[in-house]
Amino acid sequence: MLKNLDPASSKVTDTTSTHDITGIVSARATLEDGSVLAYVQSPGEAAIPIHVAKTDAAKVVVRNELTLSGKLGEGPLGFGVLKAREGSVSLNATNRAFGASEPRGASFFKDALPLANRYVQLTNVAFTAPRFDGSGKAVVRGDSGEVTLFLPRTLKDREVPSGSVNVFGIPIKVNGEWQLMASRFLSASNKVSIALASKHTCMTCHNPDMKAVGPAFRDVAARYKDASDARAILMVQVMNGGAGKWGTVPMPALGSKIPATDRDLLIDWVFSYRWDAILSE
Repeated sequence: MLKNLDPASSKVTDTTSTHDITGIVSARATLEDGSVLAYVQSPGEAAIPIHVAKTDAAKVVVRNELTLSGKLGEGPLGFGVLKAREGSVSLNATNRAFGASEPRGASFFKDALPLANRYVQLTNVAFTAPRFDGSGKAVVRGDSGEVTLFLPRTLKDREVPSGSVNVFGIPIKVNGEWQLMASRFLSASNKVSIALASKHTCMTCHNPDMKAVGPAFRDVAARYKDASDARAILMVQVMNGGAGKWGTVPMPALGSKIPATDRDLLIDWVFSYRWDAILSE
């Protein structure tokens, strides 16, 4: 089907055939009318752009595996998409992996055509404004230039991620400009945090994305994504341990075993995964 979607010209060569596809959502954004523009892909494959009506939008969440049906046509941003037939979207599974990202610097987005429809990691950038303005766009700056992010408008008035971040998503061309439809923000020091979590045995029971003995960090962060005291709640859990919030397996008290500086870094890192849920609103 992708052969009928030309990212260079934004043209669709077949608007009459019906296509049934199954894939995992790798990026998405809610539009002004409540509909969702998203990308779905099989693990390691190129992503397919889809446009889904408001009635089916709640199912279109990053890492959800969907089956849907529709025809190709011009999408809301002027490039070709699979226009999902209303009511055809079904949810098969949640929290599925869809493949590794391609790391790239800001200069790549001067012409991102070579990785159109691919999952990309924009590395070591910082936001140029302190808050999201609700426009559906934000600018980040790296050593080699600036990149515009395409985002859900629901981010309005939220503070942007601080410091140097890596932004994950799909390159899209809007009005002649290559932008990145963002699906995840992670600290540029994410690998350092994972190493620290491994050192203190956190990774024995937890995984950032998948449930293990304990809950995934992204699920913990999602539960408290809007709580003003989220950081304090997580700190108490680390210090005192406990059971019952996520099942019957108890979490040991780690307060005396982890230095205070490391505890602060780990709590900030775990809570940073709240953006997965926020970007799916």
